[in-house]
This record gives sequence, structure tokens and C-alpha cells, in this order.
Amino acid sequence: MKAYKILAQVLLFMLVFSFIYSVIGIVFSKTDKTFFYNRPLIEYIKISLQCILGSTVLFLPSALENKFKISFSSGMHILYILFLYMAVILGEVWGYYRKFYHWDTVLHTLSGAMLSAFGFCIIDIINKSKRVNLVLSNLFISFFSFCFAVMLDTLWEIIEFIMDALMNLNMQQYILPDGTVLSGHYAIFDTMKDLIVDAIGALFVSIIGYILLKMREKNVRRGHFHNSVV
Repeated sequence: MKAYKILAQVLLFMLVFSFIYSVIGIVFSKTDKTFFYNRPLIEYIKISLQCILGSTVLFLPSALENKFKISFSSGMHILYILFLYMAVILGEVWGYYRKFYHWDTVLHTLSGAMLSAFGFCIIDIINKSKRVNLVLSNLFISFFSFCFAVMLDTLWEIIEFIMDALMNLNMQQYILPDGTVLSGHYAIFDTMKDLIVDAIGALFVSIIGYILLKMREKNVRRGHFHNSVV
């Protein structure tokens, strides 16, 4: 079995175990305030939702491979699994979002970079496909990968907004730990900061990807020229 499949099974076990932990926390937090590290009810709800979401999208790359007959590298699979581990297990379950101030910023930057890399993989695979009579330029591939990442990260911020509106989970960090409700510019600071670092991570990978594609294109041309001379 490939390494990323083993890691995926391990992460799935962690997510299921953490979900059970959160459900027990939800049940007992109303009657015993000291139960499970004295966490508030809202944190257990967030953990349960994150575990459900994480379990749902854990095998998304494999599903895309089977559905569209494409293949992601093992490195991309492992990067995806590690990101989910850092976001759900470390971030929510172990409370790294509270313990480390910039943990969320780091994850959003990695998210933009990772999604941009996925965008590159998808278009590059389509470019190489014999079933699609279309060859896209390196600049367009880079631009698409950037837009792909920013679009998905923006959708996540929309989901956070909806969840806050429906369940008051404070996913957009507009309420301080002491209960102070932010307003004006400060109320949207966390959301805008997330989108900005998402875009920075995506832009960085898009630029690197464009450079690599240009280098590969030059190598291919040199190879053809060498073969024609020989």
C-alpha cells in the first residue's frame, strides 16, 4: 500500500475518534463544566463539524482521479493529508488556533499554495490528454491556478460567514476571547487577512509554476532541435 493511503487511513481514524470526543463533549459540557479540559460548548460543535468536513473531503483527490481518469503525484496526496491534519487535528482538536496566534495565517497561506498546485496539476493533465484537442499557454495555466486557489479559498470564507450566521461559531473571529464584539474595520480583519495570505500563497506557487513550465518548454524544444540535427 502506498504511503499516502496509509496516512489517509490514520488520519481518518483520528477524525472519527475526535468526532466521538466532540460528541461526548457536547453532551457533558452542559452539565459538567470541568469535563474535557473545561472547553465551551461552541468548541465541541466546531470540532464535530470540522471532523465531518475533514472526513468528507479526505479522499477527494482519489475520487477525482477515479472519476476523471487523472493522476496526482504521491507528494500532492501527502501534502493534502498533512494540511487536513494541521487544520483539523492540530488546529481544532488540540487548540493550536488558540495557542499559536499565527497558526491560522500559516494554514491559509499553505492552503492558497496547495490549491494553486492542484490547479496546475489539473490543467497540466488536461493539456497532456489526447482526448482533449486543446493546448493552453503557460501563462494561462498559471493564471488559472491562481484564480482556482483564490476562488476555493473565497468559498471557504463564505462558508465561515454562513456558519457564523446560523450557529454563531465565531469562525471569522469577530468576537474576542473576552466576549468583546468587534465592529467596523476590525470585524472583517480576520476574513480579509485570510484572503490576502491565500492570494499570496497562490501567487507564489503560480509564479514558480510558470517558471518551471517555461523551463520544461525550453528543454522540450532543445530536445526536438537536437533530434532534428542528429
